[in-house]
Amino acid sequence: MRLNPDAFLALRRCASRACGVVLITVMISGCGDKQTASAPPVRAVKVETVRAGEGAALRFIGTVRQQERASLAFESAGTLTELRVDIGDSVKPGQVLARLDPQPAQLRLQEAQAALRLARAQALERQRNYQRQQNLLAAGSVAQSVVESAQSSSEQASAELIRTQAELDLARRELDRTRLIAPFAGRVVARHAQPQSLLPAGQVLLDIESAAEQQVVAAVPLALAESLEPGDLASASSSADGTVGFDLALEGISPRADDGLVRTAVFRVLRPAGRLPSGVTLLVQMHPAADAQALSVPVQALWMGTSSHLAEVFVYQPGGTVAVRSVTLGTVREGRAVVVSGLTAGEQVVTAGAAFLQDGQPVTLFHSDTRLSGAAQ
Repeated sequence: MRLNPDAFLALRRCASRACGVVLITVMISGCGDKQTASAPPVRAVKVETVRAGEGAALRFIGTVRQQERASLAFESAGTLTELRVDIGDSVKPGQVLARLDPQPAQLRLQEAQAALRLARAQALERQRNYQRQQNLLAAGSVAQSVVESAQSSSEQASAELIRTQAELDLARRELDRTRLIAPFAGRVVARHAQPQSLLPAGQVLLDIESAAEQQVVAAVPLALAESLEPGDLASASSSADGTVGFDLALEGISPRADDGLVRTAVFRVLRPAGRLPSGVTLLVQMHPAADAQALSVPVQALWMGTSSHLAEVFVYQPGGTVAVRSVTLGTVREGRAVVVSGLTAGEQVVTAGAAFLQDGQPVTLFHSDTRLSGAAQ
C-alpha cells in the first residue's frame, strides 16, 4: 500500500502539534510540583506542661553507726596480762577494761625518781657554791671569771633538775597507762587480742560504742551533694526489709570529695522506730524541701548557653507557633533541671523536635500517629 504524499504531510503536522501540547503540559506540571515542594512543612513537636514538684527523689546507700564510739589501745608496748571484758559486755565510764604487765613501767618510775633526787642535790650544791663565790668576789678574794663559771654551773644544774622532773612525770603517766579505761558508757563491739599477747604501742585492743544517738553515714554523688544543707530531712529503710523506717536529719557533709566522685554525708536518726546495730546498710531517700517544689523541665528541652546556669527553651504558643525563651537553671537531678526564672507554671515547652525549630515557626503537637519531621495530617 502506497501513502499519498499530501496525506503524509498532514499527518506529520498533526503529530508535531500533539508533541508540543504534551511538552507544554509537562513543563506546566513540573513548575507546579516545584512550587508545592518549596512550601515548608509544619513540624510536629512533643511538649510538656511546666509544673512544680517534678524533681526525682534522691536515693543512696548509708551505713548505721553510733555517734559516740572509740577504738582503745595502749600507748606503750607490753604484755597483756589482764582482759576483763569481751564482745557484748557493757562498760561504765572509768571502768578498767585491761592491763599490761606493770613491772617495766614501775622500774622506769624508780629510775626517774632516783635521777630526780640526784639532780635536786646537784642543783642545791651548785647554787650554794655560786653564792659563796659571790661573797668571795665582794671580799676581793676571787676573780670575776670564777664567779661566772659558778653561775653557769648552777644554771646547768637547774636545767637538769627540770628535765629529770619531766622524766618522772612521764614515768608516772606510763605506769598509769598500763590500765585501759572506758571513756564512756557503752558496749564492747570488737576485741582484737588475747590475754598474754605481746602488744605493740598503739595496736587497737577493743572497740566500744555508746548506747546514745545513732547516725547514718552515706556517700553522696558530687552533683547531689552541692544541693544539700544541714537540717535537710530524709528517711531510711533497711535494704532487706523496707518495712522498718527511720527519720533522718542531715548534720553535715564533708567538703572533700572521696576519689573525686562522692562526698561523705552524716545524718542524725530522729525518732527511730527500732534500734539497728551499727554497720547495717540502709537505703536513704531525701525528702523534697519546700524550695525543692520548683519548676523543672527535662534536660533534652534545653539549649545550653555560655554559662552552666543559662539556657534557652522553645515555648509552645496558643496560635500554633513556638517562641524562644531564655531561662536560668538551678540544680540538675536525674535528667531534670530546676528552672529558677524564665518560665511559669502551665506553659508548655518543646521536649522533642526542638533541634529543627526556629523562633516563631508554625508547629503542630505530636500525637502517636504523627511523624516528628513530617507535615500535619
